[in-house]
Amino acid sequence: MRAIALCLLEHQGRLLLQEFWHEHDNYHFYRPPGGGIEHGELAGDAVRREMREELDAEITDLELIDVLENIFEYGGDQKHEIVFLFRASVLDARITGVPELQLMDNTYNFRAVWKPVEALIQQEVVLYPVALREQLGAIFPHIG
Repeated sequence: MRAIALCLLEHQGRLLLQEFWHEHDNYHFYRPPGGGIEHGELAGDAVRREMREELDAEITDLELIDVLENIFEYGGDQKHEIVFLFRASVLDARITGVPELQLMDNTYNFRAVWKPVEALIQQEVVLYPVALREQLGAIFPHIG
């Protein structure tokens, strides 16, 4: 079991999401930025650290939205995550003023893109964790 902290960064009706390729089933999926919580680290501190590491940015207005369990299969193995889901603001035009970003997580480069919340609510793209997909309408009632 792994504890992670993910952050919903919304700007003008769009969410910043990491893009991944599911190498076993061959499709793109998206997940809010964030990562593992280190031993002895609080979830809020972890999400702030992850946003500094991945986005080179400070976040504001951090709010814990929910704690989710995410049980899924990947590569034939069952995975289990406890997900601390936060919402925050980022006011950095280097992030909010572009359609996509190239981010670095340790030695792994990945792409982050702004996706319309409405498209996520209507499930036009695959968003994980699954429980987040089910809650988007309640989290963003002003959109959709």
